[in-house]
Amino acid sequence: MSCSSNELAPPVQKQPRVNRHHVHSITLFDIAQYFHLPIKEASKALKIGVSALKGKCRKYGIPRWPHRKIKSLDSLIRDLEYVLTTEDAHQEEWLQRKDAAAIKALMEQKRLLESEKETIQQKPALELRAETKVFRQLVFKRKHYAKSAGRD
Repeated sequence: MSCSSNELAPPVQKQPRVNRHHVHSITLFDIAQYFHLPIKEASKALKIGVSALKGKCRKYGIPRWPHRKIKSLDSLIRDLEYVLTTEDAHQEEWLQRKDAAAIKALMEQKRLLESEKETIQQKPALELRAETKVFRQLVFKRKHYAKSAGRD
């Protein structure tokens, strides 16, 4: 039983190459609008391949795609907003026990995180501040302890 050429699977169509002029015309400003997305989604939105996007990033001095860094900052900001705005009974009791200085410190931490997020979006090669890394670690530990305490 031999296969004739008529019985072969249809040829796979390759996607056409992206216009090089399009790739060269992409600026850091264009790329920065997609830092909040995973790199695959950003490359689709920019209509270029992931490798081409990585090449453009290296050209602009961005060693790693900043999506996860920005996502982490967003998560910390959301957590602080939750602590500052939730009105359930447990939360109100907690806020009443805390003095105004503690609430002010939380608001200042939120402001710093928002400022750092803006900075990272403008200069994605920058590392997170050491204070932010410590704060992130404390939040993760607190969530872990709360989750493990709920299982008991």
